[in-house]
Amino acid sequence: MPMSLVKLKIEAFSDPACTAAVGSPFEVMFNPENYQRNYTVEYNNSNVVGENNSTLLFRGMKGSDLKLKLVADGSGVVPLPQGISNVDGYISKIKDLTYSFQGTEHRPSFLKIVWGNLSIICVCKTLNIAYNLFNPDGSTLRATIELGLSESIDFKTKAKEAQKSSPDLTHIRTVKAGDSLPLMTHKIYGDSTYYLDIARINGLSSVMDIKPGDQLYFPPIKK
Repeated sequence: MPMSLVKLKIEAFSDPACTAAVGSPFEVMFNPENYQRNYTVEYNNSNVVGENNSTLLFRGMKGSDLKLKLVADGSGVVPLPQGISNVDGYISKIKDLTYSFQGTEHRPSFLKIVWGNLSIICVCKTLNIAYNLFNPDGSTLRATIELGLSESIDFKTKAKEAQKSSPDLTHIRTVKAGDSLPLMTHKIYGDSTYYLDIARINGLSSVMDIKPGDQLYFPPIKK
């Protein structure tokens, strides 16, 4: 028995947890031929005086990026979605859903994209449209829509993940909610005055430049 065709679906929400929908779910005309996921691990360089080579200190796991290319075609091979009369209207629908400023929230919407094994909550960072073919009156007959999307995790989920951080190792400490650099320095050395040294060693631009989940290096310090 042949499998039924499942179209890639885009949903928009006003909140990062994706519980308050904005408009109706939108199914694309054509499923993408491919898509690209990029994953990034963030590190700081250690800045210990006298060291020959830097040690890369784990800072955090960045949400993945998704590159998606969609095709819009008004030749009639595949019917346009209900309520959309032409390719320009199709493009406007995707733009309103993914990129346009939502007045009530003062920002673009959060998005949920689902297709097969792909399921991601994200925000749109870039939208590029290539107009490829035109009707005699100049209206668009075919276009390619490229979306640059970045994964977004709501604060509640992020807090749960932070609690799963690996246990502290010798001279490595994981920043927890409520931690500050002077407080962590005092707990380790019994003296908070070394916090500027620790900021320098960990390559921090500011003593405030830490967040839960970051890992910091605390080397032995001569007192």
